[in-house]
Amino acid sequence: MIAYNRNWLDARLTREQAKEWQVRGLLTAAQEKTVAERYKPDFYSPNVFVRIGLAIFTLILMLALAGLAAVIFEPDREPGMALFCLFWGVLWLCLLEFWSVRTARHYGSGIDDMLLYGGLTAVISGTGLLLPYNTPTLVYCLVALPFLVVAAIRYADRLVAAAAFICALLIILLTVKEIPSLALYLLPFAGMAFSALAYRFARRGGERYTWRYWFGVLAVVETLALVTFYVSGNYWVVQQAGLELYQLEQAPMAWFFWAFTFAVPAIYITLGLRLKDRLLLDIGLALIAAAVFTFRYYFHVLPLTWAAVMAGAVMFVFAFFAIRYLRKHPGAFTFDTGAEKSLLQEIEEQLVEQTIASQPGPTPVKQEGFGGGQFGGGGAGQDF
Repeated sequence: MIAYNRNWLDARLTREQAKEWQVRGLLTAAQEKTVAERYKPDFYSPNVFVRIGLAIFTLILMLALAGLAAVIFEPDREPGMALFCLFWGVLWLCLLEFWSVRTARHYGSGIDDMLLYGGLTAVISGTGLLLPYNTPTLVYCLVALPFLVVAAIRYADRLVAAAAFICALLIILLTVKEIPSLALYLLPFAGMAFSALAYRFARRGGERYTWRYWFGVLAVVETLALVTFYVSGNYWVVQQAGLELYQLEQAPMAWFFWAFTFAVPAIYITLGLRLKDRLLLDIGLALIAAAVFTFRYYFHVLPLTWAAVMAGAVMFVFAFFAIRYLRKHPGAFTFDTGAEKSLLQEIEEQLVEQTIASQPGPTPVKQEGFGGGQFGGGGAGQDF
């Protein structure tokens, strides 16, 4: 099902787990090194800077080849352009499958990423160009969804998984939108129901060891589901959607959506503390700001600068006492940093290693003679 060698993926997961345990003090540096030497994935996975550079280079090369072919053959819009896109899309995907993954053994190198994104874009665009000009958006989403789902499963790509999630959500909303008379009332709840089901699916999948290769994909789905669940019932979103689609100044069931706007962040934080779920806690804290700005959009109690200063002061005080509490009461939540790193932290570490740590030290300058004095007399001074 997955394109990459499973033994190498397991070796990569083992090394990551050993590194985490070493940071937490469960393994010594020597033990972690032994694990790293024993489990060696034979992938080509460069650091983030090389990955970005290879992705840009691959994109330029792909565009140059396709552009040169377009100048030579000059495909017509229908159906020549559709066949042209399909040809290049199939070519990029074949290069990804048979050269990048199987022969060159690339895994997250930037080349395989760009081949996947370019191939999917070309295939979906070419298939869409074969449809009539006035085809509804719902049909385009239905065409794109199978390609995105299969690619997300086959290559365990997080960005493709996010695109598949959004595409599936659009299909649900566009379908409900066509229901006469009830669409206005059903749209928010359809988004909530889809997000809740997606969140449950991702949580259950994250508990299955056999799905370990897709834990990153499931984490993306889980995060997006939590966000879209809140967005579906946020008062500002519902009111703006009603104004745009049905020219309604006041959202129906306004009391419910106002309560939803403020209750969901509190529920996320409460569940995050009870279930010891860092993702729920972080998203709940972020959504508090969304709830405050939603309220201020309709009720201007304070100027924006004063509101921002007061909110920042409250968050600073909360963070200060939370850090003091966590330092004195270690447990499920702690102020100490763990082994898990964000992308920005990894970039920062690699930047330090490749720029500062790799710079040569100062070259000592050999002095001829004893040197002169630095005082009024003729003594050698401290530089003797």
